[in-house]
Amino acid sequence: MLIVGIVGYFSMTGFAANSVSQFARAAGAAQQEIINQYINECISDVAYLSLSRPAGTLAKSGQGDDAKSMLSLIAENIADRNSGFKNLVITDSSGNIVYEYEDIQGMKESFFGFEELEGYSEGSTKISKIYMNNEDYETSVFYVAKSIDADGLNNIDGFAIEIIDLSKISEILSKTSYGEGKGYLSVTDGTGCVLNYEGNAVQKIDDITDSGIRDVMKSTVKPTSAENNIDYNVGGKLGCYNYFTGASSLNWKWVSVYPANIAMSQIAVPLAISLGTMVVLAVICALLGILITKSIVNPMNEMVKVAREIQEGDRDKRLDIKAHNEFKDISELFNNMLDDVSMSEELHRTISDISDNMLFEWDFHKETMYVSDNFKEKFDIDPSEAQLANGKFLDKIMTEDYAEIYKRDISALLKNRTGHSGEYQMTTKNGSLLWFSIRALCVTDRLGEPLRVIGVVTDIDSEKKLELQLSERASYDFLSQLYNRSTFERELKSEIERSAHAKVAVLFIDVDDFKFINDRFGHSVGDEVIKYVAGCIKQRVKGSGFAGRFGGDEFVLCITDPKQIEEIESLSLDLIDELYEGYHSELANVSINVKASIGIAFYPEHGDDSNKVVAAADEAMYFVKKNGKANYHIYQPEDSEMEDLQHTL
Repeated sequence: MLIVGIVGYFSMTGFAANSVSQFARAAGAAQQEIINQYINECISDVAYLSLSRPAGTLAKSGQGDDAKSMLSLIAENIADRNSGFKNLVITDSSGNIVYEYEDIQGMKESFFGFEELEGYSEGSTKISKIYMNNEDYETSVFYVAKSIDADGLNNIDGFAIEIIDLSKISEILSKTSYGEGKGYLSVTDGTGCVLNYEGNAVQKIDDITDSGIRDVMKSTVKPTSAENNIDYNVGGKLGCYNYFTGASSLNWKWVSVYPANIAMSQIAVPLAISLGTMVVLAVICALLGILITKSIVNPMNEMVKVAREIQEGDRDKRLDIKAHNEFKDISELFNNMLDDVSMSEELHRTISDISDNMLFEWDFHKETMYVSDNFKEKFDIDPSEAQLANGKFLDKIMTEDYAEIYKRDISALLKNRTGHSGEYQMTTKNGSLLWFSIRALCVTDRLGEPLRVIGVVTDIDSEKKLELQLSERASYDFLSQLYNRSTFERELKSEIERSAHAKVAVLFIDVDDFKFINDRFGHSVGDEVIKYVAGCIKQRVKGSGFAGRFGGDEFVLCITDPKQIEEIESLSLDLIDELYEGYHSELANVSINVKASIGIAFYPEHGDDSNKVVAAADEAMYFVKKNGKANYHIYQPEDSEMEDLQHTL
């Protein structure tokens, strides 16, 4: 029995010290998750703001009353649910303030914390250090920032910044005591400040007199994973620490603190137990087993059960709080966390409802798809059918060409773990094919693996169609509705490059005596003649090439169909005959017969590029002009030296 007591003594001594360490781990893990949830809510706010059109507008131009009104509404929503919220700031890429919800620093002033954002990695989220007793806000604050890419071109056009005081975190830390109130949780920004140490709300790490605990607070050693805390036992304190997650630049960590002397005094009870009989030990172990099962395992199982029911869709499910121990606080915090998540989702829906933008989110961890209500109203598509493995979903409502482009874009987004912006044609519920822009951002875990893709769909149909219409107008001659000169030359150059030395014919047409028609009948009739000639040309090139007007009475045709090229002389004669048949002008009340001279050249026979072929056709046309007009001629190198039509067919 003595041997059993001695063995029990040493076993229980080690167990007591280890229990304190484990208790510190459990308390630290539970409370840090609440703080981590709070920080991640701030990160989500800033991530949404960085993608919003109002923030992009202000970051690029610094102006926009509608954008400021929208941002003020968002800021009011954040302030209502976040008691620590102090301000919402938008800066340009140089750190100059272009919007403040609360007028603290003033417009065009440099943001007080911009120095930390220098060297910022585009697309990441920045959690700043703690600014003790900040003179602008007259309290200690920190901020969460994310870059704004207004055009989706992977540029930093500015920053969306949320300034937060320490009240919410301090409130959470005030409830972190454990071990009969002797242990507690501190939080450090990893740079120079610590919260809730030795009863101080916030203080500088360098002001801690215990050098051992001061080194723990400053330590940059990180665990191998988020689940593996780092233990310490220095300077009369023992506990563990770990880092919060959520942002690529987050150096904040939580530190559990417990007096080492109190921990060691706790071995008196294990020592007394170890000197008891094996029967007493067995009874105590049995009682402890029952107690642990009732007070720890059962509540934990209930939490798991509730979490699963919520995951399956019962969003109103909450823990039934019956315990009167630490699990009561944990249960209350768990329920509060669920309430906050519910409020966050409601805010998400509210912002979506008051915005023209349609939101979607792919959750790769849960393999689920969320879309906003206005998205469901716009498109006839079921989010439950989304294939998250390769990003397919919206391609179902796109045209075939744009569906392939979209799938390649999404694959690149998931591969590169970056942002994406593109324009696609998509079919709405009423069957209309409209233009939409899609901007998406890939959110990754600390290992760089995709967690979710957050995106915004915007109706840009009116703007896109106007853009295409203006582009088309710029390519055509107004009077003839044929290509203008620059467009024809560009298309001809592209056709020759695509032909790979295949034969291409160019016809240069000039209306004979057009000045006589203008002088005798007037310019209105002259315009009629141009339209008549253009109409005849369109019929000849339809399906076999294209044509353009070089100005005045000059027209150029490009024939690409091999059969038509072989019969180019017949085509030219038919065109000359058709033009000469003419038309009856209502304006002049006279029948007008149009004569035309046509020069013909071939690529690559008469020139190895588009300019040379057009020049050869032009020279052939002038050969006809000098030799009687109203005919056609195929270019010959000696044309400039000939005086008659001996080569005219």
